Amino acid sequence: MTGPQTTCPIAASLELLGEKWTLLILRDVFQGIHRFSDLEESLGCPRSILSARLRKLVEHGVLQVEPYQEPGRRQRHAYTLSAKGRDLALVLAALQQWGLKYLPNVAPIAPDPVHVDCGSPVEARLACRRGHYVEADAIGSQE
Repeated sequence: MTGPQTTCPIAASLELLGEKWTLLILRDVFQGIHRFSDLEESLGCPRSILSARLRKLVEHGVLQVEPYQEPGRRQRHAYTLSAKGRDLALVLAALQQWGLKYLPNVAPIAPDPVHVDCGSPVEARLACRRGHYVEADAIGSQE
């Protein structure tokens, strides 16, 4: 139970990330799409929403801005994942896994992510701090 001065970490995370376009932006950045115009084209997101979501993710340190300039063009920004952003890989993998398992008429839009070292598909799993995999019905709360 939370007290009056305590913020639930799930609620706080959703405040930052819990909007469709934000998660789709992160999905695309994980897939290597970094430029505003490329994100706009991939997502079909209104420019004003994309701009606001990118600004919020940068302000909160989830994305980093890296300047780039094409010859004869003005300087622009590319968006890359910070360490904080890379830590969301588990969240995105879990959402994809759950959607593929339980939602009708969905299919991956990109190849399954694989472990670079061995080539095996990556999956989101729960584990305790000792490294044991944990099923949802084996989760309790610490007293």
